[in-house]
Amino acid sequence: MCGIAGCLTREFAPLPAAIGSRFKQAIAYRGRDGNGEWTDGRQAHLFHSRLSIVALDDGAQPMKDIDDRLTIVFNGEIYNYVELRAEYEKRGARFHTSSDTEVILEGYKLKGASVVNDFIGMFAFAIWDEARRELFLARDRLGKKPLYWTDAGDRFCFASTLDAFTGLPGWTGELSRGALDFYAAVGSFPLGLTAFRQARSLPPGATAVVRPGADPIIERYWRLDFSRRRAMSWKAALAEYEEILTDAVRLRLRADVPVALTFSGGVDSGTIAAVASRKLETRLACFTVDYHTETDPSEETLGAREAARQLGLDWHFLHFEYADELFPALDAALAAVDQPFNNVTISYSQRLYDAIRPHAKVVLSGNGADEIFLGYRGNEDLRRRDSAALPGPLRRLSRFLPEQRRKSSRLAAYQLDYLRANLRSYPGDIPVEEMLDGVAREIDACGVGGYGDLYTFMALNYYTCDANFRMPDIAGLQAQVEVRSPFLDHRMVEFAARLPIRFKIGDIDNATYNKLLPKRYYARHVADDLAWADKKGMGWNIRFGDSFARDPDFRSAYEGALQAVAGVGLDAERFRGAWDAFTRDKLAGVLFPPTGGVMMAGFMLGRWLQVHDRGAARPVADV
Repeated sequence: MCGIAGCLTREFAPLPAAIGSRFKQAIAYRGRDGNGEWTDGRQAHLFHSRLSIVALDDGAQPMKDIDDRLTIVFNGEIYNYVELRAEYEKRGARFHTSSDTEVILEGYKLKGASVVNDFIGMFAFAIWDEARRELFLARDRLGKKPLYWTDAGDRFCFASTLDAFTGLPGWTGELSRGALDFYAAVGSFPLGLTAFRQARSLPPGATAVVRPGADPIIERYWRLDFSRRRAMSWKAALAEYEEILTDAVRLRLRADVPVALTFSGGVDSGTIAAVASRKLETRLACFTVDYHTETDPSEETLGAREAARQLGLDWHFLHFEYADELFPALDAALAAVDQPFNNVTISYSQRLYDAIRPHAKVVLSGNGADEIFLGYRGNEDLRRRDSAALPGPLRRLSRFLPEQRRKSSRLAAYQLDYLRANLRSYPGDIPVEEMLDGVAREIDACGVGGYGDLYTFMALNYYTCDANFRMPDIAGLQAQVEVRSPFLDHRMVEFAARLPIRFKIGDIDNATYNKLLPKRYYARHVADDLAWADKKGMGWNIRFGDSFARDPDFRSAYEGALQAVAGVGLDAERFRGAWDAFTRDKLAGVLFPPTGGVMMAGFMLGRWLQVHDRGAARPVADV
């Protein structure tokens, strides 16, 4: 993985040295193995910082194609580049390096924009086409790799981080209160928008063509499609699951540097370890982070140790003393985060990646399985709600009814009612209805046909984007490790979208049978008490929620965060109310208070504002 940046000017003009320096400085943390820059001497300027994973000796960027027509900067990995190289060579492509970067270039020459459909991977890249005098941008299907852009005077600028735009001519750094409100409600920003009014994000699964002086022409090449539900037997479902996952893991083991695994011992990371060792003959060193002492042992850590023993893994444990370490670790992690981030787990995830780096440069992760296979506590109710949508006699026949599979409009209305109740209008900012229309269009375009579909759609696009995409990208690169997620292979995500909900939720009254198919598969490799254990997750015993309810230092930190939120003109009282309700529930013994998400969104928003010196010192303008 790497950092990329660049700009395209309207007129022939040299790039001011200060802008080039800012680009290089902003992306430097993303890759410390090398850096490069290129210009055509007239309008196009590209910058790159490299974390070397494959083609260590001949993969430097910016890279030109063998015909000297195309120049690329690329962030990410094309996991199937070996297979694509062989395919493209049969069609006449010539290569002078062993890198996946050159495979993108030669594929683009053969297929143009449609080449992105060939790629299995995570990527954001920019190609300058000298013959056409245009810039081609692309981002992977799920949006694992970031790609932002802005207009700066007479320049179109893009980068892997929003920090690259600081100091550009005309850049004010003005925050969008509408986008921040949306973030607080669902955990991420509206599609294509950012926390900053002057910056945009290329949507996941999208390409853009930019010509000097013209607006980007953006096209979506992929969306998750829930409308292709198909009946299958358990035998067929398990076989297809194993086939896809085995190939996803195989491709993600492909590297010219050591590979390791973040390991909770649960279904997702445990299955990756089992597939790697028993199907692919690769035993991975695995790493767990938690709070675990003799007097306060962690069930999850004990389970991880036992799972590692049963799978024959080299297990490493990192103790995180959260009462003392959480805030310093959080602030250090947030320093490189370019817009608000909603998950406090970045604090100890950053520490975990730092601990892994001396052992490996690539890390596999179980991210994404809970979102696509409905593994969270409470997800069992989604199947109940899907069944309740039809009269009893029709429930068994629901898979044959098109109207049951395609309830997109009603489900969109349900989701929008929640959002509308939690969003405010701000004069001069993005209108609430414009944001809601964007969500509704995507729900419809993806063919969302049930509450289970809706949850997966919202999780992949909003709820857990930070945990699944931004945290591995930013925190991993701060530690100079590349995080790869086999369950977020687009083929696995598409398989899960086709799967009837009975393969995901086994019992509407018992969360033990959530994520049913993956658990049944994992039970082939470990004892039942591990395969069917209640979901906990990495860092289960790091009880920061209890601390926010009871510890005076944590409560003081929360109050400071709310002051920063109020300082940018947002409604801090909403978060204070959620915090008060969260505290009451925690003190009453409620394990998962329903206001926890809103409470944490308020804290993380405020903490980011404090770390980046925003708050009261930088009020948000109304116009």
